[in-house]
Amino acid sequence: MTTDHLQQSYEQLFRYWRVVVRHRWQAMVGGSFCLLLLTFVIAKLPSEYEATTTILVDPQQVPEKYVSAAVNSDPNERMNTLTQQILSRTRLQEILDKFQLYPESRGRISEEELIQRMRDHIRIQVKQGSGTQLSTFTISFQGRVPRLTAAVANELASNFIRWNVDNREQQVEGTQAFLASELESAKQNLEEQETKLREFKMSHLGETPDQTASNLESMATFSSAMQANVDSYNRLEQEKLLLTRLPEAASTGTPTASVSRRARLEAERRQTESDLGQLRQSYSEKYPDVLKLTRHLAELNAELKSLPVEAVSTGNEGREVSATNVRLELIGKEQKRLKDEQARIQGQIASRQAKIDATPLREQQLLELSRNYDVSKQHYQTLLDKSFNIEMAASLEQKQKAERFTVLDAAEVPEKPVKPRRMILLALAILAAMALPCAFVIGKDQLNAEISTEAELKTMLPKGTRIVGLIPRIETAPDRRRQTLVALSAMLISFALCGCTAWLVWQMRPSL
Repeated sequence: MTTDHLQQSYEQLFRYWRVVVRHRWQAMVGGSFCLLLLTFVIAKLPSEYEATTTILVDPQQVPEKYVSAAVNSDPNERMNTLTQQILSRTRLQEILDKFQLYPESRGRISEEELIQRMRDHIRIQVKQGSGTQLSTFTISFQGRVPRLTAAVANELASNFIRWNVDNREQQVEGTQAFLASELESAKQNLEEQETKLREFKMSHLGETPDQTASNLESMATFSSAMQANVDSYNRLEQEKLLLTRLPEAASTGTPTASVSRRARLEAERRQTESDLGQLRQSYSEKYPDVLKLTRHLAELNAELKSLPVEAVSTGNEGREVSATNVRLELIGKEQKRLKDEQARIQGQIASRQAKIDATPLREQQLLELSRNYDVSKQHYQTLLDKSFNIEMAASLEQKQKAERFTVLDAAEVPEKPVKPRRMILLALAILAAMALPCAFVIGKDQLNAEISTEAELKTMLPKGTRIVGLIPRIETAPDRRRQTLVALSAMLISFALCGCTAWLVWQMRPSL
């Protein structure tokens, strides 16, 4: 069953071949005409030219360890943003009006459709460099006029570069304005914290933790001064007691009457020397009590030198009493001064003790103020560093030392179109010119009712009918002349049509 089916298929193909051979002249003329017609249609197809501009992404020329880049966004994200800008309606409308693109479509379609057509003719391809950085990218534009296509591609590239520079400058300016505003706010906050800290220290002098050691030293100094004052007061009290008892001793004839002024002065000198020696062990020669005792000792020595021995031993009793009263008066004044000094020292001690007692509270208050001040200072310093960095980055942008786009290869006028692919279309046209006439003559033969083969006759006769014989076709001389004339005419027409086709192909050679 399969063999019979294959045999029938081969016989059918052979029958088709005989039909094509029988009508070869018609097929030849039809194929030549179809080839000419298809070639003419291909030649009339509008040519689409493409111009491409290559742009190099030139990295920042100054190392980032010295100056950080002002724009640190993702390169792909920035490229997408720039692409949206370059394909925006406003930007494309400017180029559309500048070059008067698509004049044949103006008035027939809307402006939005023209912009969409132009957007479809723009192609942007990005080439990734090492890491996440961009290396190069291309901007291509397709149009029907070669010179205009190259001009539009270069215009798009220049606008792309200009928009990138404007975009970076806007980002830098916006960052500068923001940092300047934040820096001014941080400066005001820092000044407020400094004012609060200064006012707190001025209003609590001596109560801050850093002055605790000084307060303790002052307390020790005032305590020593208080002790020296008390000792001086006690000595004066002893001297006063001694002087007030001298008259009694003189009147009663006791041995005390034999005590002379020189003896008192010598006793006082010894006591003064003893006190001075104790003070010198703890303090320097410039200490006030040391200076005072030194002067007092010098006065005692001078008085002892000026006092004769005879006068002391045989002096007049009235004069002795008078000198005693003067000395008592001086002792009273000195004691009053020492009392006042004791009150003053006690006040100083109480003041220093109050400051020492208030130190823990002031330490907590000062810690909070200092913490706020340190935070404000650190925030201000951070913003100040960023402000300096953005100023240097802005200087880089102005001097074209930062990342920039430069045209590596400008678009040139294209010589050959990219669409349509005429060589492929011509090959398809040749195949169509060969297939269509064959299909036409085969179809025409199928529609013809005449019987041309023995196989067709057998299919029409009842089964078992015998065919006695076949009568061959009888060709006469007029038939042969007519066939020759048809063949010559078909060949001439085919040659003429092929010549026209060759001429069209020759005319299309720049666009192939």
